[in-house]
Parts: sequence; structure tokens; C-alpha cells
Amino acid sequence: DPEDASKTVLIIRSLVPGGVADQDGRLLPGDRLMFVNETDLEGSSLDYAVHVLKSTEYGPVRIGVAKPLPVSESEQKYHDNLFSLL
Repeated sequence: DPEDASKTVLIIRSLVPGGVADQDGRLLPGDRLMFVNETDLEGSSLDYAVHVLKSTEYGPVRIGVAKPLPVSESEQKYHDNLFSLL
């Protein structure tokens, strides 16, 4: 949120095709990034999150994510129709 940095969330948009996370299969586009190893990323900037990810040492990395809530088919149709009206 450009007007309130405390409301900023980091959503994974894509994974490097064939990369470690892609091959592992547990991280998915739409997941909300919460922490990397011991570094809390809630409310942080994208630049800081990228810095943290790129500065991790080789070896296992702990990544905390929040998965999006499942949406029922009827809710999805409602949202699709709503956005098509806009």
C-alpha cells in the first residue's frame, strides 16, 4: 500500500522456472511471504525482501508463507463478473 507502509504485503508472483523453489513445489504464486530464515518480512519493502533472499547463504533456507484462502466456484464467478463490469 503506497499510502501506508504498515499495510504492505509481499505476494509471490512467479518462481524461477526450474529453480529450487519451482522444483520443490511447496511455494506457489499467490503465497504471501512472511519470513526468510530469522528475518521477519511483514511490512517490509520489496527491495528489502529481495535483498534478504539474495543474501542467504548456500544450504537450507526456511521460508514462511501464508497460503491464500480457497475460493468457492460461486465466489470466483461473482468476482469474475464484478471485475468484468469495471
